[in-house]
Amino acid sequence: MSGDDHQQYLDDQSDEIEALQAIFMDEQFQILDVDTLETTTAQRLKLHNAADDAAAAYRITVVPEEPDEEPPEIPQRLGLLFAYPPTYPDVPPLIVCQSEQGISKTDLANIETHLHDEALANVGMAMMFTLANAAKDWLREHANLDVGEMEDEAARKKKELAEEERLAKARRAAGIQVTKETFEDWHTRFEAERALAKALAPDAAERAERAKRMTGRAYFEKRRGEAVEAELEDDEEDFDLDDLDDEDDLLDDLEALVEEEGVSTLASS
Repeated sequence: MSGDDHQQYLDDQSDEIEALQAIFMDEQFQILDVDTLETTTAQRLKLHNAADDAAAAYRITVVPEEPDEEPPEIPQRLGLLFAYPPTYPDVPPLIVCQSEQGISKTDLANIETHLHDEALANVGMAMMFTLANAAKDWLREHANLDVGEMEDEAARKKKELAEEERLAKARRAAGIQVTKETFEDWHTRFEAERALAKALAPDAAERAERAKRMTGRAYFEKRRGEAVEAELEDDEEDFDLDDLDDEDDLLDDLEALVEEEGVSTLASS
């Protein structure tokens, strides 16, 4: 490439930057400080190989709504970063899309693909304003889908926070290391033990009631013991000292009879 050609490319690029500054407000168009860019972004814009005096990068902030329109419930802001290859506009610009607000990584990748196709269709002419409008149209066409995805993402994060809070409470209560897996294992065992205890509760109550009741054998032995005690008490009540006196008298009579019989026997002999 001759010196004249190189200068012509630089002039074309400078003219486009002046036009973009005139079209967009200050907050929408920025000349970036190359030294502050993330390494990955700088590499994608191929600024790490450029000479210091030639390294330049720019940002256009794109929103889907028109200036006189109300912003959507979930706003979206796209950062369209770009840099010029030496032979731009005869080759596409280098582009990196970043989410300033409300745009998913998937959508960023889709927007970059869409802008790359648009750039190929506009090779040979200044195209950054065209690409900015293409990005704006893409956001407007996919606004409803983006809102739904953002709502799903918000719901997912809310669920994750609730789960983390529950696990934190479990850790504080147990005083041990608790993970989602260990908590779920404990909760499953806890529910199973509680269900088993509930199922066995009627049987336990029935066993306790049976324990209170006397078995047939015990009842029989108790009744028999009571009968024996009653009989002994009756015998004690019927016993009289006079009966002993009567028995003594009987023995005296018997002894007297024996003596008489003995005397008679001796006399006859």
